Order: sequence, then C-alpha cells, then structure tokens
Amino acid sequence: MPDDEWLDVATAAERHRCSTQTIRRRIRQGVLPARTEKVRRRDGRPVIKTLIRVSDLNDAFGWTAQAEHVRKIRATARPLTDEQKVAIRNVFLEHLLEREAKRRSARTDGTKA
Repeated sequence: MPDDEWLDVATAAERHRCSTQTIRRRIRQGVLPARTEKVRRRDGRPVIKTLIRVSDLNDAFGWTAQAEHVRKIRATARPLTDEQKVAIRNVFLEHLLEREAKRRSARTDGTKA
C-alpha cells in the first residue's frame, strides 16, 4: 500500500487492529493528522469522511511509535531486584519443565503435543 494513499477511519482501524475510537482519539489528541472530505456513498448520498494518510498511520502505529514507547518505559522503570529476577527465572524454568514433561508424555502416548 503506497504511503501517500488515504484511508477512512474504519479501514485505518482494521489495518492496525484497533477500534475506530482509538483512531478518532489519536486524531483529537493531535497524534494522528487527518483531513475531512465530502464524498458520495454508493447510493449517491453525500457523507463527510475523515481520512488519514498511510504514512501518518505508520508513524503513529509503526515501529517508530513502539520504539519510542518502549524507550519511555525503560527510562522511567526501576531495575529489577534480585528477588524479582529469581522469581522470573523460576517461572520460566517451571514452564520449560512442564512443556518438556508434556512432550515426553505425548511421545509415550503416541500423540502429538
């Protein structure tokens, strides 16, 4: 899809797997530039559509926006304590052991896990 193509709110929301309310909120907040245009529906009646440029959507929802969000979180987050690190490691190890046990059980049962 070309970056200079314009999408309506519903199409933009579908493309970025969010609600139309999220798109409209970002437009109101000034995060997402948009324009309004009077267009004709299939039945010929006029309707006012809000249109967003694909490149602006990519900037607002793409990797750039995600990287900036992660950077802000990392800048304000306190480091994990040793106890938190041990707890996280134990959860991962427990998960790996459970997964391996299921695989072994599936092999002996003749089913696929």
